[in-house]
Order: sequence, then structure tokens, then C-alpha cells
Amino acid sequence: MDRHQAGRGSTPEYRLSRDSVREVAESTPPPRGGHHFLSTDHLSTEAAAAYVDGCLPAAGKVRADAHLALCAQCRREVTDQQDARRALRGSGPIHMPGDLRERLRRLGEGAAEAVPPVPEPSSGSRWSRLLRRLRPSGR
Repeated sequence: MDRHQAGRGSTPEYRLSRDSVREVAESTPPPRGGHHFLSTDHLSTEAAAAYVDGCLPAAGKVRADAHLALCAQCRREVTDQQDARRALRGSGPIHMPGDLRERLRRLGEGAAEAVPPVPEPSSGSRWSRLLRRLRPSGR
């Protein structure tokens, strides 16, 4: 760093030499790419689902569109919601077993304590695989 006196009585002026400038530039990382958001700036899971379903009010859709243009994390969330929607819509009609219908009917009569629990679906069924995929990890 070189020191130059601008004039009598003034404070000295410091300038970096070319070598110093090059050294600082080489040791400084490049600016971070992308945008950085606060956690409250991101779309919630419910907002992403509403966006996919087309249920957001106009102002919410405009905000979501602007955010999605910049945020890869929320675009992934929307893509996951779209995948889940397609999987549910493509799964075919849901058939309720007769015994479940009867158990539900008895719940309204106050006989809930006599109703045995409904067994979990087999681990290889389409529904159980879908439910495992949709459940948050760690549960």
C-alpha cells in the first residue's frame, strides 16, 4: 500500500498497488450466486399445494410466481406437489371395504369401543408405497 500526501494539512490518501489489488482480488471469493431468502419468504407446503391446485387468490399467485422464478427450493416443492397430485389422480378409484363402511356407521352409534383397529395395508401395496413417499422423513 502506498501513501500519498494530497496536500499540506490534509489527511494522507492510501492507494493499493497493482500487485496488492491482484492479491486481494485472487483471495476474495466470487459473489454468491442466486438469491437468499428468509424462511418466511418461501412457500409453505400448503401454499405450494394450493398453487398446484390453482386455488391461490390472484395476489398470492402473483407473489408465488415471482418467488418461484428465483427460488429453486420452492420450485422443487411445487414439482413434488405436482408429482403427488398426478400419483393420486392416476391411482384409480378408491374402494372402501365393506367392513370399514360398517365400522364407520357404528362409530356414529357410539359403539366405537367395540370396533377393532383397521390393519395397516401390506408393505407392497400401491397405497402404502405412496404413503411412505408422502410422509416426511424421520417419522
